[in-house]
Amino acid sequence: MKTSLLRKCLLVCCVLVAQLVSQRVWAQTATASMSLDQLKAVKAIKIGNLEKDTYFKSGDFILDRYEERPAYVFNYSDGIPRKIYLYKIFTAADTKELGLLAVYENGKTKEIKPFVIPGASADRKAWDAYIDDLKYVGEKEAGLMSALGFVISREMSLLLGGGGAKEEGGDKKKEEYNFCFPADAVVTLADRQTKAIQAIKAGDDVLAYDAKTNLLVPARVREVTTHAKPNLVLAGVWITPVQEISASNTASLTQPILLEATANHPVQTATGSKKLGDLRNGDVVYRYDGATRAVSAWKVAAVQANVRTVDKVFNLTTERGSYLINDVVVLDK
Repeated sequence: MKTSLLRKCLLVCCVLVAQLVSQRVWAQTATASMSLDQLKAVKAIKIGNLEKDTYFKSGDFILDRYEERPAYVFNYSDGIPRKIYLYKIFTAADTKELGLLAVYENGKTKEIKPFVIPGASADRKAWDAYIDDLKYVGEKEAGLMSALGFVISREMSLLLGGGGAKEEGGDKKKEEYNFCFPADAVVTLADRQTKAIQAIKAGDDVLAYDAKTNLLVPARVREVTTHAKPNLVLAGVWITPVQEISASNTASLTQPILLEATANHPVQTATGSKKLGDLRNGDVVYRYDGATRAVSAWKVAAVQANVRTVDKVFNLTTERGSYLINDVVVLDK
């Protein structure tokens, strides 16, 4: 009886505090009303790595780790660690805020349970679905409701105390996903022809890179994203071949190749994915050689944070997760 009453109290607490949090958070940002269908779509998102995937796009949504905070960790007397990760939910089309995603992880079973907390202006049906999740999902997992209740209450106290105030540059961070390559960036097609990225359409076949086999493979373009904004800054890196040996065994002089994009765009390096703006002299990237029709290693020779500014940028989403810009292997956002 006492346990049942406690669970009901926790349920009411989670609902009331969540509504207060939503009112405080979404009063400060451009928001949109979450529908029941959107809530279900967000719940269905599979996050590959909760520790590393702090900012990414999935379908019509962008998930951004709330205030860039690590997971809340709970160590109860039963010896089972429990974690809760918080993400802000934005619409991918116009980066309007929809709500919060709280992801619960059982450290023993590794079972994941997502809870979508709608924004203050959300459809009533979305709020009803959140309450149902608390009652019919949350109550079945020992320790979940108390952990979630603590997290939401903690966030509310930070907001009331000013600790959750929006940090400077927050709008820029939300928009980072939208910035990629300039209109004249050259994409290598599956037939080895080239085309400016602004001319690429969904359904086109391009060359992609298979990191396991180190081979180029064809890939279908699923989506072309375009964003316009004045004075978008492009960073640039100049690369040269790692091995430049001529027939006379003397070093040949190859004209450095420029790869430019917004600083946040990831490229394939010898050590894995790395943002263009994080590349340093000596880092190794991969480039398609038209003569040998193979991928070869190139090293970064120079880096420039601001090469030029443009007013429109483009990004591709392919079925392989990569494509070639100026014959250099780059990754989907």
